[in-house]
Amino acid sequence: MGTAGPMLLGGHRGMGENLASHDVDGQQLSVYPAYRENTIQSFQQAAKCGVGFVEFDVQVTRDGVPIIWHDDDVVFGAADSPQRPMVKDLTLAELQALCGRGNTAAAAASGYLASGDYYLHHHHNVLRGDSEDGSTVSSPRGGSDEGSTTADDGAVGGRPRSRLLRLFRDRSTRQPGTQYEPWACAQDDSIPTLEAVFRAMPPEIGFDVEIKMTTGDDVVHTPAEEVDRMLSAILPVVDRLAGPQPPQEHFIDGPLLLPHPYRNPAAAATASSATAAPAAQQQQGQQPMGRRIMFSSFDPDVCVELRRRQSRYPVYYLSGCGLYSHADARRTSIPAALSFAAGAGMRGVVMPASVLLKNMDTVASAGASRLELMTYGLENNDLAALQTQADAGVVAAIVDEVAGVTAALGGGGAVAGHGADSGAGKA
Repeated sequence: MGTAGPMLLGGHRGMGENLASHDVDGQQLSVYPAYRENTIQSFQQAAKCGVGFVEFDVQVTRDGVPIIWHDDDVVFGAADSPQRPMVKDLTLAELQALCGRGNTAAAAASGYLASGDYYLHHHHNVLRGDSEDGSTVSSPRGGSDEGSTTADDGAVGGRPRSRLLRLFRDRSTRQPGTQYEPWACAQDDSIPTLEAVFRAMPPEIGFDVEIKMTTGDDVVHTPAEEVDRMLSAILPVVDRLAGPQPPQEHFIDGPLLLPHPYRNPAAAATASSATAAPAAQQQQGQQPMGRRIMFSSFDPDVCVELRRRQSRYPVYYLSGCGLYSHADARRTSIPAALSFAAGAGMRGVVMPASVLLKNMDTVASAGASRLELMTYGLENNDLAALQTQADAGVVAAIVDEVAGVTAALGGGGAVAGHGADSGAGKA
């Protein structure tokens, strides 16, 4: 498998972050990939492409339900004056209604449906059914998967299209947008709960469960009550649905992947037996290993609390390592990120590929502290960049161009180092 071993590939928000393609006049042409990010359809398609795991963002609604959603807010309405309620200030029913894919019966029973439109009534005046001037304010039309649509619903495949807005990054330039645009995907899907994702995905697909927090860039320490609000809702769902699984030594060490030398120098001698483990378990009637799960977060306080509250799954610290500005040095400095992760008992650090590719000595520094390195970012769409990381010993790369990357690699979920058998190490 080469000196560094294989590098596992993960699907970023499933098939990738939704990006916008624009023509020469700056008009939006389409949203790519076709699958709405962070949805079950997107996760399932990524699994079909051959990734070893999917990365997704978990937030908790006002009524305590862990859901999959990246942004801190939900944007809808007029592009020049949109409404932007925070996810944590909305109930699950309100989120489903805003997405245009909520359950009609449930919304009606909750008082969110009137005259064919959803009216969102927030108890803390974040989003109200009536505007300040007394006029009625409604969210986008929506319905159940089986519900009917009206002529102006913008239906896709007989189902109502979402009326959400977004500041897209441009697919070609990778630059963030400056104005809100319609967030319409050819393959739309509802906002899923964490429980629904567990039930919908095959057990061989690993989960990178990123805990999203909404504290500002000027806040070094997140209030303990906010950390508790998130983890008290998320961890019970994971414990209940993850299935039988012995304690994991490492997230990437599946039955088809060789451990990296710096983590277990003697592992190479037992690699063949590890590869044969699933078949042997079936022959002996043993229960196979369950889903591989890891937790990650940009918030150091969340990572520490995850380690304190559970030891079943590894925790990785997510850091911008200088790519983003922040008051906390652990989010802006490579040495600070590695020092924190090692001292706090994290399994590794997930950092931007763009930063790592300019500081490749970071891999050796992490290895010296017995930390694994994973990367994310649009740079991971480039096969040469992936190969460089695989050769250096990066254990996993989260990619956005899932269809293109996996097709180029023959549908496998691992990138082999130099001298590797291209058919080995797939997950």
